[in-house]
Amino acid sequence: MSGLLEYLEGPVAERGEDFLVLTLGGVGMKVQVPPRTAETAEPALVKLYTHLIVREDSLELYGFATREEREMFVGLLSVPQLGPKLAFRLVSALPPEEFLAAIRSGDLSALEQVKGIGRRTAQRVLVELAGRLSKLAPPVVTPLSEKEQVVIRALTSKALGFTEAEARKAVERLRRECPEASVEDMIRRALAILSGA
Repeated sequence: MSGLLEYLEGPVAERGEDFLVLTLGGVGMKVQVPPRTAETAEPALVKLYTHLIVREDSLELYGFATREEREMFVGLLSVPQLGPKLAFRLVSALPPEEFLAAIRSGDLSALEQVKGIGRRTAQRVLVELAGRLSKLAPPVVTPLSEKEQVVIRALTSKALGFTEAEARKAVERLRRECPEASVEDMIRRALAILSGA
């Protein structure tokens, strides 16, 4: 049933904080959407990629501005003990590119910022989805700055002995957390990350 409706397209009859009502052939169809979609949807015509959840006592229709958001939602539904409400909150809080970056870098804090997502749930999401990332999206490799190349060379030197993958992961985290840090500071922080301090 969930794949029955690929998308809905129509004018917006009503909008709330996290839903839109679309007029479709004289019928008002209420669709739960991320707040950013509810806010920015064009009133004259909106297209939503949908996912229908059928329960014994209800039908829940979720809509997303892009296919990527819907794929992220469907991917999250496969995580054990993560229901549609929490999956929807994650999609609402994190655009797909930020979500994928958090999964790739193992950034639990990005997921924990979402209401209702504790450390355990965030870890479960990371573990379940990390192996399927290649299907969700190809890895995006951001070019390294000169400063970052120096840090990676230092970390992978014989003296320190970290692998290229470990060094890159630490540098990518530092890029987000302290982009203005000096080379020395970045190396010191990277060592703290890699040693689990």
